[in-house]
Amino acid sequence: MVKQDRARRTYALVLNAAAEEFAAQGFAGANLETIARRTGLTKGALYGHFPSKAALSAELTRRFEQRWQEALDAAAYSDSAPVQVLDALLTNLADHVRNDALFGAGLRLVMDRAWSEGLRAKQVQELQELLLRLVAVAQEGGMVDRSHRPEVLSRLLLAVLLGLRHLSAGSPEAQGDDSPQMWRMLLPPVRRAAPAERPEGSPTPHAAQER
Repeated sequence: MVKQDRARRTYALVLNAAAEEFAAQGFAGANLETIARRTGLTKGALYGHFPSKAALSAELTRRFEQRWQEALDAAAYSDSAPVQVLDALLTNLADHVRNDALFGAGLRLVMDRAWSEGLRAKQVQELQELLLRLVAVAQEGGMVDRSHRPEVLSRLLLAVLLGLRHLSAGSPEAQGDDSPQMWRMLLPPVRRAAPAERPEGSPTPHAAQER
């Protein structure tokens, strides 16, 4: 039991050290010797947990994809008012980007890989589609000003979220828990007064998706 606990702690230590390295350097620039130094392990001991840089990257990517999908699913199937869903979704993702090293590293890895292939990351595309649906439903329910093009507004929200990754990298003063305040500053100018709960008969994001 003691050996298992020590192995789990070491595994977590390696993942966190790798996350810091990948977030700062990307996959190409990440160095296993630097990761080993961060953990205090020898390179051989590091290989006992992960046989390669690719294996470390794959585990960070897997964890990121799981957390990302959970956040999107929670928003897509929520029965709350669309503007409330937008607020909760963006606050949740922004908090992960700024304060969860493993999540931030996974985000950089998937975005860098897609960029190197001349593609857009699947996760980013799925998020923009969800934001577009939420904005459209909010406009249909009279909660967001219809003078705003939903395509432009959804891209703006996405750009602010992804920009946090660059602002937060290597900047301790940017790590405060101000994500809720940030979104509540951005959303009011584009919305109308929304009721506390979704108006009766207005569609949910999931319902709009099924149309």
